[in-house]
Amino acid sequence: MWIMMCYAAVYILEACILWQYCRNLFPSKYPRQGEAVFLFIGYSILFAGSFFDNYWLNLALFFLVNLACIFIMYQPKLLTALFHDLFITISMLLSELCISGVFFYFGSGFYGKEAYFRNLVIFSVISKLLYFLILQCTSIYIKQRITRELFFSKSTLFLNIIPLLSAFISLVLIAVCTKVTLPLILDILISISAILLLAINIFLAWFHTSTQEKNQQFLEMQLLLQKEYDTALYFDALYQQDEKQKILIHDIRKHLLSIADLNEKGDTEKIAAYIYQIIQSSDLQYSVRICDNNLLNTILFRSKQQCKASGTSFLTDIRSGCTDFLSEYDLTSLFSNLLDNAIDATKNIPDSYIELNVTPHSDKKIIITMVNSCRKNPFSKNSKWLTTTKKNKLRHGYGMKSIQRVVDKYEGDYRFYFDEENYTFHTILVLKRISPGDN
Repeated sequence: MWIMMCYAAVYILEACILWQYCRNLFPSKYPRQGEAVFLFIGYSILFAGSFFDNYWLNLALFFLVNLACIFIMYQPKLLTALFHDLFITISMLLSELCISGVFFYFGSGFYGKEAYFRNLVIFSVISKLLYFLILQCTSIYIKQRITRELFFSKSTLFLNIIPLLSAFISLVLIAVCTKVTLPLILDILISISAILLLAINIFLAWFHTSTQEKNQQFLEMQLLLQKEYDTALYFDALYQQDEKQKILIHDIRKHLLSIADLNEKGDTEKIAAYIYQIIQSSDLQYSVRICDNNLLNTILFRSKQQCKASGTSFLTDIRSGCTDFLSEYDLTSLFSNLLDNAIDATKNIPDSYIELNVTPHSDKKIIITMVNSCRKNPFSKNSKWLTTTKKNKLRHGYGMKSIQRVVDKYEGDYRFYFDEENYTFHTILVLKRISPGDN
């Protein structure tokens, strides 16, 4: 009875490990409840197959059930699902083989009848911890390669250390159990503790993944709100400009009559001054349209307003059609972070300026260059990495990482450098024209 419950718990934990691995890598076809139902059915088949006590049957069922779960529940191609299924099966075999080799150190008595259940539990926990660690580290590495994430998360490192620490604790328990004869109640408690130790590791991985997903959703929501705010600001300015130009058009007849009166009097100096005043009017000088991309136009307009408020010159040259291949998400992340960093750098600097150019580099690439005034070198003293100057280091410093993410997503290259002679910061980005569906 106890051994059957132990096997049931092991299969449940194996299902959770597979679920965590797939969630790290593949988009799901179904809600979580649907995934749980598929896993329950699949691993119930594995549990039922274990009663035949046939190693090759269990291995074949493990391979087929995992393949079915990956292919049915998620969205990989068949060959991709087959590859990951092979890797999962091999990882399972290797983890059990490695732990079996370690347990031979404790002698044949380790598998004796007296403590068979307790030792079976400890063996299962350690092998599943190793299995979980292999799949977790591999899925994180593959995900980083696919999404080209450039930053390293300390929380991810700590999460991967926990299974190693748990395996060490389990080995200590084995050493104690083999040297000391324990009463039955302590054997049961040790077995339960070992299973809970494995469950805690899986729960922490699940919680970490869920937190990352929520953070990503929050970031996307912030970008969406920023986009809507910029759009509203842009159309408000467009409305104001339209109103001013309508007023100017309404009064143009009066201005022409005044110029005609001055012309009859032969007062050329006043005529020249009058015309110059009309030409220099903000109603004619002020332009809301900066480029042909509507979303980029709203971002540039917001930055232009911020620069105007701080006394910074803002110059742009955005060639037509250069940014059409960028998704709205990437366009917002790239240019908002570039311009926000530049505006922060130019604050409180007399005669500061920002110059942004987007031009075609070839038929397949574009080049983005930006030069902005900068009071001091933003690079850290002992490295070539940019460091945030804001007080709260935990909440800031991600803008440059977001820029690098977009550059790598579009198979580009980047260079940042500080000109100490002119006190200017230079940004050069090269992006490949890749449609969002190709990434």
